[in-house]
Amino acid sequence: MSRIPTVSAARDQQGVALIVVLILLIVMSILGIVIMRSSAMQERMSANLRDRSLGFQAAEGALRFAQDQVLGAGNWDTQIPTPADCANDGICPTGSDPVWVEVLPGTYDEDRLAGAVPEYWIEYLGVGPGYKGACDTLPPSVDCQSPMYRVTARSRGVGRADVVVQANIVSRIPEPGT
Repeated sequence: MSRIPTVSAARDQQGVALIVVLILLIVMSILGIVIMRSSAMQERMSANLRDRSLGFQAAEGALRFAQDQVLGAGNWDTQIPTPADCANDGICPTGSDPVWVEVLPGTYDEDRLAGAVPEYWIEYLGVGPGYKGACDTLPPSVDCQSPMYRVTARSRGVGRADVVVQANIVSRIPEPGT
C-alpha cells in the first residue's frame, strides 16, 4: 500500500516556503541596516575624535606661544599690566574682560584647521612666593615674590570641536643667592 499524495495535500503546502523565505529576508535586511548604522556611527565618532585632537593640539600650541610671550617678551616679571597692555599686548590686569589674541600664522597647522585660528588670553593674577626663604630677610629681597599669570587658550571652528586649555605661569622663580 503506497500512499500517493493527493492534490489537496500538495495545495495545503503551497506558500509556506514563501512565508519562511520572506521572514528570513526581512530579518537579514534588518541586520544589514543595523550594521550600516553602526559603522556610520563609528565613522562619526572617529571624525569627532580627530577634530578634538586637532583642536587640542592647536589650543596647546597657542598656550605654549602665550607662555613664551609672558616669559620672553617685555619686562612682565617686574611690571604690572594695565588695561592699555591688555588691548596692545593681550596681557590683561586682574579682573579685566578677556581680550583674545590670535596666534601668528605659521605657528600652527593652517591646512588642518581651515578657518579656525587658535587664540589666547593672558591674565595677571598677582604675585606669589619666589623661592623658599627669599622673604625671610629684612628688608625682603627683590626676588621675594614672583608675578603669576593665567593663560587661557582656545581653538574653535565652525562645526568642529571647541577646545579650551588653561595654565598658570610663574614668570620667574629666581635661584637662591642670585
